[in-house]
Amino acid sequence: MGKTADIATAVVTPFAGLANRVRLGFPRDYFQGTGGIGDDLMTTMVFRELKKRGHHNLALATNYAGLFTNNPDIDKVIYNPRPRLNWLLRAGLPFTRLSYAEYDPLRDADQIPGEHIMLTMCRLAGLGGPVELRPYLFLTPEEFTAGKLADNQVVMQSSGLSAAHSMRNKEWYPERFQEVCAELRCDVTVIQLGHAKDPKLEGAVDMRGQTTLRQSAAILANSLVFVGLVGFLMHLARAVDCRSVILYGGREKPSQTGYVANKNLYSQVKCAPCWLRNPCDFDRKCMDVIQPPQVITAVAEQISKYGTLLEVQTANL
Repeated sequence: MGKTADIATAVVTPFAGLANRVRLGFPRDYFQGTGGIGDDLMTTMVFRELKKRGHHNLALATNYAGLFTNNPDIDKVIYNPRPRLNWLLRAGLPFTRLSYAEYDPLRDADQIPGEHIMLTMCRLAGLGGPVELRPYLFLTPEEFTAGKLADNQVVMQSSGLSAAHSMRNKEWYPERFQEVCAELRCDVTVIQLGHAKDPKLEGAVDMRGQTTLRQSAAILANSLVFVGLVGFLMHLARAVDCRSVILYGGREKPSQTGYVANKNLYSQVKCAPCWLRNPCDFDRKCMDVIQPPQVITAVAEQISKYGTLLEVQTANL
């Protein structure tokens, strides 16, 4: 049965590829991300830079089409919620995969990048010259308005372990997030976003598991600051111009994955950055040294900048 399926795939793919090229209007470039939601969102920076250089008719295959709604930089989004049709819509197309690091399953670690991962994506897309390191998401006015749940709202998350590719070495401590939440609620309304199984933050408006991607984006766009971990919500906040306080620890450097507009709490311990996903021989000292008062101070600094343009890092390829 397996050999029969392989033969059928080999026969169908070339014809499907031609049909897909015709259906899409023969785009100049076809791209796909790594399959991770945050990684796919970061590709929006690549498309913005391609459009600046006069490229047009660009196509992207993604599992998260909602991230690209209303995006003027992407001409064709290849997606269908039904897996078999989704495969057929992508079959035979000449994709460039916008990846940035190889994974070593024996060490449970990613290859340590020598530059910001967005720069690596740009190189794969054939870009050169100056580029701005930030993603983009475009909300409608109605979506934006619906994202205001309270005056002076702040978004927090308590964990990233429910992500598709969860990593213990990106985690802080739920009880410390709770301490930060308790302090912040004296002055602001705290809204908790994330997965329904994330540890609940007492006193926060509980929106865990209750929002779509775009609803989460709208809530962030209306917030004074986002407080959380390296991951999708960090990238989503930057895409809608929300400043953040990010608990980096030492797994990776902010210069490799982060944004200069954020307050990135990085621990330069001897083993950092390790890019290990779950194993750690040092009991995650890089996270343990970050204490709630440090986070609270960083939040106050970011809130004081609310309403000002976010800084953007520019790099040259």
